[in-house]
Amino acid sequence: MANFPIQTYDQKAVLAVAFTFAILAFIAVCLRLVAHQIAHKKWMPSDYFIIAACIFAVGLQSISITGVFQAGIGYGHVLDVIQQYGPAPVIKLSQLIIPLQFTWVLSLSCTKISILCLYLHIFPYRWLAWSSYVTMAIIVAWTIGTILVGCLICQPFAFNWDKTIPDGKCGDQVTSFTITGIINLVTDVMVLLMPMQPVYQLQMATYKKLTLVAVFGLGIFTCVISALRISVLSSMDFADITFTIPKANIFSGLEPCIACVLACVPLMRPLLGHSVQTPYGSGERPAKSQSKSAGSKESKGVRDDGFDQLDDDTSELCLRPLGLQHRADASALRETVNDDASEIDVESIDRDGGGIRVKQSFQVEERGRAL
Repeated sequence: MANFPIQTYDQKAVLAVAFTFAILAFIAVCLRLVAHQIAHKKWMPSDYFIIAACIFAVGLQSISITGVFQAGIGYGHVLDVIQQYGPAPVIKLSQLIIPLQFTWVLSLSCTKISILCLYLHIFPYRWLAWSSYVTMAIIVAWTIGTILVGCLICQPFAFNWDKTIPDGKCGDQVTSFTITGIINLVTDVMVLLMPMQPVYQLQMATYKKLTLVAVFGLGIFTCVISALRISVLSSMDFADITFTIPKANIFSGLEPCIACVLACVPLMRPLLGHSVQTPYGSGERPAKSQSKSAGSKESKGVRDDGFDQLDDDTSELCLRPLGLQHRADASALRETVNDDASEIDVESIDRDGGGIRVKQSFQVEERGRAL
């Protein structure tokens, strides 16, 4: 098998992107899992999907690296490659394009499903749950369709790399890549926009809300790369594949790796050390974390949530309850303060018509102070 010298700009670009972003995706997923460990969290379905996505993304970049060294990606025109090394590298590249396409679609689909699983975990909205499931179904159908097209576009299958087979034929492969890329971009936008309304409706400080919008909006970078990939696919020519594939290969490798990284960013907050996951919720420490020299909670008036109870009887108005009136309206609602909410600083998420509300009324009378 030929080993191509690394001497052209296209070769170096493909290798640089492959090595750099494969490592970044791997590190991002590892940091996400370390953050879970710090927060004492169990792995969720979204974690398993992002691990699978990372494996496929790294596999894609490994195939790209193999293509540069052994199949002539970026080395020059097909005729030049054949003259120097024979037809074997071109045949090998035609074979590598198939797993490149499969790992691309599998990595992106796993990343998107991972993000949708995260939405299901942190946003208690019925409409968002249904939207997530519908989007998942579209993504699964797109994945299966892309793999089927890759397997069936050339008949027989070996005609993908062996053009000497009698009566073999191929459909328009560039067009099929473009169509699958457009569907991918549409699902990217769907996943990107889905959490924006729930985040906008959160009852929290504006700067926190904007921060969350920015975090969830990081997917815009994946959308941009997806659009750029579609634009460069039109420049591919399978008759001169070694010369025309580098740009498409770079963007096809960038997209799943960056998607993995961005999908992990919202879950890395525990690495900053600003919040501690406890049975009392994010950011709260149990009473035993208070200084032992401070005495008992009862003597100091310190509650479990860290607030000091003030026994102040010096105001002009002495508030004394003359009788408590309670009214509670209850409806089914799952708990909205969860592990992921703590990590992305979602303090509370309300659902229309849900929740438990307790109203406590006081009757207050004003009494004159004894001079």
